[in-house]
Amino acid sequence: MKNEDKEKISKASRYILLIGFICYCLMGAKIFQALETDIQEELKLSFLDAETNLMETYVNITSEELEIFLQMLSLSIKHGIIPIKNGAIYFSWDFRNSFSFVTSTLSTIGYGSIAPRTPMGQMFCVFYSLLGIPLTIIFLQSVSNALLQTLSEFEKYLQNMEMKETQIRTCEVLFFLVTGLSIFILLPPLLFMKMEGWTYEEGLYFAFISLSTIGFGDYIIGVNPSKNYSNIYVAMVTLWCTFGLTWMALFFDLLSKSLEKTKIKLTCNTLWQRERKFSGKRSYFWPSLRR
Repeated sequence: MKNEDKEKISKASRYILLIGFICYCLMGAKIFQALETDIQEELKLSFLDAETNLMETYVNITSEELEIFLQMLSLSIKHGIIPIKNGAIYFSWDFRNSFSFVTSTLSTIGYGSIAPRTPMGQMFCVFYSLLGIPLTIIFLQSVSNALLQTLSEFEKYLQNMEMKETQIRTCEVLFFLVTGLSIFILLPPLLFMKMEGWTYEEGLYFAFISLSTIGFGDYIIGVNPSKNYSNIYVAMVTLWCTFGLTWMALFFDLLSKSLEKTKIKLTCNTLWQRERKFSGKRSYFWPSLRR
């Protein structure tokens, strides 16, 4: 089989994998939305009833009634029912948030701001993730190959310039680090500042915590009830997360290999110093060994 045919098959398989992965995410988002919406509707009605009762008896409210209301408020917020203002209620399990939940779950970030509460939703999450996480790993490996292909083209360009091997390796590392840090870590906070109202430092912190899959959940995009997010913003964040996770994985792999090489060099130097010291002592006690 010719190289051109292999390359065409490889590209076709990547596109098929991409389409399959997107369809899997969309399917999961729709199913989670269907499973979790009913309980949110019930909690929303319960919260509105509790709010109405509180307003009617505000003058003569007792500590027990206030405690019941606060418990209902805490439970509602925990399940994604958040009062905004003027009687408006934020409903977390819409399709956009369901899709965000799916992507954060399959990427193992797991912010925790939204999670299935129904038994059916929790069981579906287990089996959905069992298949989805390996599929995500395969998909990210395909994206990784695409990024490495770009790096390979850059290497060929440097070779055509007749640069030395050490210079090529240095330029590759610098190109990988500078472009990756700029695109995935340093520039996205500017978008988060505009869309989320964060400071640059908060956006930078969120970018690293997310792409490293730590996912504390203290900062989350697209969940502010007072803001209207466009689908373009959601798509941009999804692409950023996909390629950013891949770049971060390659970066950690590069860093770990560099540290491993440094460790080996330090170990070899230590052993050499010990051997040299031991040889010197041995020569001191047995002068004949110097001959």
